[in-house]
Amino acid sequence: MFDKWQESIPKISGEYMAVILWWIDICAPGWGTIGSSCLGDPNVIMDQVICGILQIITSMCLVGWFWSVWWGALIYKKHWG
Repeated sequence: MFDKWQESIPKISGEYMAVILWWIDICAPGWGTIGSSCLGDPNVIMDQVICGILQIITSMCLVGWFWSVWWGALIYKKHWG
């Protein structure tokens, strides 16, 4: 199940952009995920936008915030890994 999710995470180019997107996901849940859709693979844009919107909506009950921080870490890991 998690492999499917990780396939939709775009590989971000740029030396520090993955770190910046992770920081945005920590401070403003969902917005770093939406930002990664603009900078990554064009085939997964809608997956990232939908995840970002869901993170924003569910951040009010902290579930979205944890999800956003985790997703930002996966973006970071995919960039450097």
